[in-house]
Amino acid sequence: MDSPFSEHLDSCYIASDDEIPRIKALIQQKLGVIGNIDKEIEDVENSLTALKAQREANKIFIQKHRALIAPIKRLPPDILTTVFLACLPAVELAEASLTRNHPAVVISHVCHQWRQLTLDTPLLWSRIQLILPFVNYEPYHHQYHPANDEAGVNREVAALFDSAVERLYNMASIWLARSKGCPLTIFMEASEGGVGGYVMPSMRTLVFSMLKSLERLVDLVCGESTRWEQVRFKIAMSGTIPESQLTRLLFLTPRDVPILRKATITITSRDHIGIQTNANEESPNLRDQIAMGTIHGQALRSLALVCPKAATDLKVLRVNWAGLTELMLRPYLRRGSGRHGGTHLTVDEALTLLGHCPNLRRCNIAVMDESIPQGWNTPPAVWDPLTAPAPVAPAQGKRPVCRLPHLHSLILRDRSSRTDRLASALDLPSLSSFNQTGPALWTPLAPAFNGPVTPDNEPEGENVWYDFPLLGWVQRFGRTITSIDFRHVGVPQRAVEQSLEELPNLISLTIRSPFSESLKANLPTWSSSGCDSFLQKLTPEVIEDGGTVTVSPNCLCPKLEELALKSVLDSDPVRLAFSEASVVEFLAGRAKASLKTVPEASRVSKLRYVSVRFSNTQTMDLKQELSRRGCNLEGLVGEWDYPVPPKSYSYLSRQPTINNSAMDEIW
Repeated sequence: MDSPFSEHLDSCYIASDDEIPRIKALIQQKLGVIGNIDKEIEDVENSLTALKAQREANKIFIQKHRALIAPIKRLPPDILTTVFLACLPAVELAEASLTRNHPAVVISHVCHQWRQLTLDTPLLWSRIQLILPFVNYEPYHHQYHPANDEAGVNREVAALFDSAVERLYNMASIWLARSKGCPLTIFMEASEGGVGGYVMPSMRTLVFSMLKSLERLVDLVCGESTRWEQVRFKIAMSGTIPESQLTRLLFLTPRDVPILRKATITITSRDHIGIQTNANEESPNLRDQIAMGTIHGQALRSLALVCPKAATDLKVLRVNWAGLTELMLRPYLRRGSGRHGGTHLTVDEALTLLGHCPNLRRCNIAVMDESIPQGWNTPPAVWDPLTAPAPVAPAQGKRPVCRLPHLHSLILRDRSSRTDRLASALDLPSLSSFNQTGPALWTPLAPAFNGPVTPDNEPEGENVWYDFPLLGWVQRFGRTITSIDFRHVGVPQRAVEQSLEELPNLISLTIRSPFSESLKANLPTWSSSGCDSFLQKLTPEVIEDGGTVTVSPNCLCPKLEELALKSVLDSDPVRLAFSEASVVEFLAGRAKASLKTVPEASRVSKLRYVSVRFSNTQTMDLKQELSRRGCNLEGLVGEWDYPVPPKSYSYLSRQPTINNSAMDEIW
């Protein structure tokens, strides 16, 4: 901007007495210009505000008129109801809590038409979640509050608990009324006392008050037992409470639950939570010979029991075993003693039980090491759930064969290294999915070796790993298995490779534990060790000779489409990990060997999912490297888990600072 004083601006020039009036006049002139500009800006802003208001009004007008012709308003009630039902979360999720944020409630508040439709759809209100608060027992220790304050604390906690139960009772009453006569799905999680059913002497008055509150809620739930279709109970009880209310959920008769189709029951008792108790106090146990009549109904098709042995005596269960299509028996870990009590079975017990379940489709059982002596909360040596044994087909030798023609999924929590005996006694023509979890560390017994084999003294030979439990299963059922998932920490790599040779139709493979070769490397704890040679066995060798493409026939699992190789639990001392180079070679080899130019007889399946853990930090972009090699990985989902880079340290901080007082002293 021109000025007669431009040459003197931003300098140390001192204006003369004659120049001062001229400078002031210039300033006043520009102030007037600024005033005019400000007025124009104000007019423009007012116009802009008015335009924005007009735009918003037109936008609202459009939205409201679009709503009049929205396609969802033209949907018939049956389609709209299907959409509403699809919005319901699983009954165990937090979104399913009986509050105003429940999807059914939110939908019912949209408009009058939708509200009437939701109220006329009982299935929207048929999933009932009842999660009661647990009492924290820690404040009852005297270091948290004076001993003479117990009565006051009990009153306060009882009032809070009563309030929570009253809210659940009122909401559950609304849900039950709106569900009308349709079948119910109920999820209930509650405790009689503190966490795990633990009751301190100072809490006994409180517990009786809690039981009184629970009685009303349990009455409400049990009053609708004839409509129970699916139930999941996670309850904590103390065997010393004769007035137990939660046990009433288990002691119904088959007549009370005529349509109960699926039951999942988890029972926690005081002696299974690892809490230190008074040495002079008698340790309570849940009553023996407990008979859970709730699961004795003829309509039951799916049963899951996660219970301590004291709470579940299988000898008195009168379950309709022949009607079950899904069965899960899992051990409950006793943290205090480290022993496994509960519903785990010996091989003979598992065979006896499975012999009574000929219609199973899915099974999840835990098998115990039969070498554990009696008296360690193990099932009896001979166990028959029914008085008359089920008929079984004859087999070679004295052991009968148990045939399960419909079983397609088997999860085996293996606490015995001899479950191959179980495999040899089963006939599973439809088995397609097998999941096996072994002990914390696999230690086989070699035939010509004194003592267990460890990574440090493992002998050489072809039969060292003869006791690997997975091998017996795949040798018997490998032709039908298409999905396998196992965790056996420290099993030799060659044993796994031998097992995979028995799985020609395998589509999905998951390995969750490191091989013994990694454990023998004497690596630091929590380190990663590569097993690249194993990945090489899965990598096909592609030979291109002009226009002819051939693939080597010695590649394991040619039909493999999904692969996951990593330790899921960070508690594993050494993790299963691989190098980037071996993963790239594997992906490239599989991509080339799956092309349509490869003869169908030697062509491998195209990968759809790969998940691996790397032994080193990232040094390359896998996608770019594979593109550079001309590999098309379209449709592949990859999960790459790299270790966290080590933190860099410096002897100096990033930004040294000196406070103001120190600066004052300097100056």
